Amino acid sequence: MIILTEEQAELVRGQGAPGSRLEPLALADGVTWVLPEAVLTDPAYEAQHAALAALPTRMVEPEEYGGEA
Repeated sequence: MIILTEEQAELVRGQGAPGSRLEPLALADGVTWVLPEAVLTDPAYEAQHAALAALPTRMVEPEEYGGEA
């Protein structure tokens, strides 16, 4: 998963080609947000690829997910 701060999540939320939009998910810790790495190869998010590719990535365990912060 691509790891984002809340501020980064807000900056990219809703971006994408017409009919597509990035929707970062909050983890249960309330400070970490994630997007699937698949967005890095999705043409709908080509304009966001460079910025998202610069962010850290890691495996996220199922128990780390929670509601929106």
